[in-house]
Amino acid sequence: MLKVGINGFGRIGRAVFRVNASQPRFTVVAINDLDPDVENLAYLLKYDSVYGRFGAEVTASRDDRTMMVDGHRIAFESQSDIAAVPWGKHGVDLVIDASGVTQNVFASGGLIDGAVLRKVVITHSPADGVDHTIIFGVNEESYDPDRHDVVAASICDANAIAPVLKLLDDSFGIEHGFITTLHPWLSYQNLSAGSVRSVTSPGHYWTDYSLGRASSVNLIPKQTTAMDAVRRVLPEAAARIEAISFRVPTGIVSTSDLSLVLRDRPDREAVNNLMRRQAAAASHIFGFTQEPLVSQDFLAIEQSLVVDGRWTRTNPAGGCKLVVWYDNEWGYSQRVVDMVELMARHL
Repeated sequence: MLKVGINGFGRIGRAVFRVNASQPRFTVVAINDLDPDVENLAYLLKYDSVYGRFGAEVTASRDDRTMMVDGHRIAFESQSDIAAVPWGKHGVDLVIDASGVTQNVFASGGLIDGAVLRKVVITHSPADGVDHTIIFGVNEESYDPDRHDVVAASICDANAIAPVLKLLDDSFGIEHGFITTLHPWLSYQNLSAGSVRSVTSPGHYWTDYSLGRASSVNLIPKQTTAMDAVRRVLPEAAARIEAISFRVPTGIVSTSDLSLVLRDRPDREAVNNLMRRQAAAASHIFGFTQEPLVSQDFLAIEQSLVVDGRWTRTNPAGGCKLVVWYDNEWGYSQRVVDMVELMARHL
């Protein structure tokens, strides 16, 4: 089984670990994180306020810097630079870089060139430093193992939006549109109003002062990189769409409101039937429901998205509104694991 290292053991790093543990497709042999307290990180893996207890025995040792999961030994490192981690010493073939640090993206290429690693998966959507960006349900068939060594898995919002946009554009043609994303708070935001210079994420700051306001009691409008990320895999359709985002005072599960103008002017039934067929054909990635559900009902879904057909609206001028739900951590982490599996098949 492929030997994998995880660089960055935060929300996504731990979710990827849990997803893979439920049905192992690779073996995690090394973890690197800025926090040197391996016992604390083991505790965070074992107990999660969103997903509950991890169904495995987890222990850690500061003395020999290891984590044990159901008797499996995982080496632990604490380096700020991905290139400083002795991946080769631990027999790592592929690294999942879940750090979100731009410099680690550029350093990853050097690790490939130096034959330290065979492949790297990046868990965000950098403009430079990667060989390719893949979103399942859009362009996974474009992966070329001979040319694509450092591959981006894009971001949660793009993984949810892009498959719907591709389906609509291929079937009805998208003329233009707007998207509004409602995203739960993230750890670098302030619980109470404060400086835009993040305390929990040193070096992270905004120029929009509203983003320093209390995330626990406000809907906070903000710019989003969602469409920039979608443009990397759907450049023509995404060029006709703009997006904004709101940070909302919830802990998990996002939703996106898609307001589009479709060339062929389908009615509501035609749009929902299209979504229903896609959910049947690609149920691992794409979901469809018409049940009266709320955000928490989509916790820990494996799909990248679920279209909520109750709220689909159309008009004779081609206007179309869709509501999409997605677990911004768990569903996205499922696709990261799928990415590793895809790349492993060609090693």
